[in-house]
Parts: sequence; C-alpha cells; structure tokens
Amino acid sequence: MIVAGAACRHGAPPPPPPPSCTAAADHVLSLLEPKDDHAREVRSVFETRCREDRWPEDIRICVVATASLKDPRHCKAKLAPALRAHLETDLAAAAVRARDRTVPESCRAYARTIDKIMTCDAIPQAARDAMHQGYEALRQSWTNQDEDSRDDGCRAAADALRQAASSMGCDLL
Repeated sequence: MIVAGAACRHGAPPPPPPPSCTAAADHVLSLLEPKDDHAREVRSVFETRCREDRWPEDIRICVVATASLKDPRHCKAKLAPALRAHLETDLAAAAVRARDRTVPESCRAYARTIDKIMTCDAIPQAARDAMHQGYEALRQSWTNQDEDSRDDGCRAAADALRQAASSMGCDLL
C-alpha cells in the first residue's frame, strides 16, 4: 500500500523577518522629497545610526510602517534616549551640511576676503582675529537664515571688511 503524504500546514505562516537597517533607511528615503543630496544623507544617517546603535526590530518595523511624514508613527520617540540623541545629533549635522551646500556666492566671496585679511601684515593680529571671529559668528548663523538674508549679510560684511582693511593699509582688491 502506498500512502501519499501531503504536507499540511496548520495555523498562520511564520511572520516575515524584521526589516533590516538598510530597508528601514531606504523606506525613509522613499518618504522624502525631493530626492536630493540632503535626502540621501538623511537616509545614510538612518542606516548608520540603526546599524551602529543596533536598533531593536520594533523600531525598524515602526519606521517601515510609516506611510507618510504627514502621518508619523513617532518611531524616533520610541528609541532609548541615548539612541534618539545620536540620531538627532546626526540629523542636525546633516541639516547644517545641506544648508552649507546652498551658500550664496557673496558668502563664499566673504570667506575669500577673510582669507586675504588673515595674510595682511598691515592689520594687527588682534584685529585680524576679531574679523575672523566675526566671520565665524556670521557663518554659524547661516543655518538659521534664508538665502536672501545670508546673501545680504555676507555682502554687507564683506564690504565693511574691505573698507576696514583699506583704512588699515591693506588693499584687498
């Protein structure tokens, strides 16, 4: 007698494996618009933090289950405080780099003016240091300004520096 056996499955199929850090990061990118350098950097931050901080599977599942940034699942809030701090720090740094990529030409010219001033021996070192500190303070504020404000501020600051340098015997033109 031949008995044909059929494999019987009782119950639900096993659940799929939890999403990987790469899958979670890819999903974050899919939610971001536009798909620019900043969006790709945010994706990279999510993958790096997930992998290095060993995010638990429930966090990865939460990220992948987020359907829209307009309807968040608050996955970041579910991270342990230290892990959330790592993510927030890296995302903030990515935002600063994104803002720096959109620096107007007037601000790059201002930076070149500062570089020239720093080599002008006619200006006392203390004055050069103060001018450089002023530049650094303005540069730090760029992340909180729109492009027009940055452009206006850089033009005005560069003009003031050129006038000050000229009055101290340093021609920057």
